[in-house]
Parts: sequence; structure tokens; C-alpha cells
Amino acid sequence: MIDASLPVQKAIRAKLSTDVTDVAGRIYDAVPAGAVKPYLSFGPFDVLPEAADCSQGADITLQIDGWAAGPDTVAAKRLGAAIAKSLHFAELTLDEGQRLVILSIETVRYLRDPDGITAHAAVTVRAQTEPLAT
Repeated sequence: MIDASLPVQKAIRAKLSTDVTDVAGRIYDAVPAGAVKPYLSFGPFDVLPEAADCSQGADITLQIDGWAAGPDTVAAKRLGAAIAKSLHFAELTLDEGQRLVILSIETVRYLRDPDGITAHAAVTVRAQTEPLAT
């Protein structure tokens, strides 16, 4: 199995950096202490192998989190909508010899965090990849 999660993450980050202007480049893999809201972060990734016709692809599910000042969810909903608009059926170029077959938004959830001052958008994204033909 070829794990295309890193090429997918890099392509998604580049697309969101261009499209989601509210975060002004604050898109993190590991959120630094004292990060200024709003920002986006990558959550969990699941990678399932897909083998067809001797090709080693992957079905990747990942979560992108949008974090905003709350407790109301208005800003978080704007982030969730912007993420969905940017990524749903986006045609992204991957590196490392991989090709994106399809990218889609599976779910968008909005939450109020228990701290009482943070609103959270959790966007589940699905990416299907395959190796480039050689």
C-alpha cells in the first residue's frame, strides 16, 4: 500500500491557504501554544488501502478543524462553509507520484467547546488516490 496522506495534506493546505482568507496562513499540523484564532488545524487521518487492477491506491478520510472565538458558532460556521467550498470536488495536484481521483466533503459539524470561549467546526474530507501511471 502507498500512503498518500502527506501529499494529500500538502495539497489541501496549499488550497486552503489560498481560499480561506480569514485564517491568514494560520493552518497548522501541530497548533502552537498561544495560536491566534481563527485558525485551522489537521485532525486525525485514516488511510485504507485500495487495490484494483494491480494498482495501489488509498481511500483517505481526514478531519480539518476550524477554531474561532465563541461561544457563538457564527465564525466557526463561516470557517466550515469556507473549507467545504474550497475543497468539495477540488481538483488538486499531488506530489510523490500520486494522483487525486476525487476529493469530497463528507460532513461538517459545529461544536461549542467546554471552555466557553471557543467555537469549533469539524469538517470530514474524503480523498481517493492512486499512483500516477508510469
